[in-house]
Amino acid sequence: MTGNKRAVIAINSFKYAIAQYIARYAVAMNGIDAIVFTGGVGENQINIRKGICNQLTFMGVEIDEDRNNIRSEEKLISKDYSKIKVYVIPTNEELMIAKETEKLIK
Repeated sequence: MTGNKRAVIAINSFKYAIAQYIARYAVAMNGIDAIVFTGGVGENQINIRKGICNQLTFMGVEIDEDRNNIRSEEKLISKDYSKIKVYVIPTNEELMIAKETEKLIK
């Protein structure tokens, strides 16, 4: 098996695992109102978000491809009629680490 095929399998497995986690939490919480993508992958990987959401259509998740075509921008990326809203919300991990470090020092 070539490296490219292995990479595709790994990415597909990642998307499937994340979709499973979301579905499990939805069951545990008796439903969800929104899905939020954040952090490096969540903010920047358009195809990862799309792949995860496409596996959650059974829950009423409907992603809008035009809205999803963004990186590191706070935005609603689901269709208006999606039963579950999907957002991208950028993070600033460095700022949070600095704030927590400041708390420890004081």
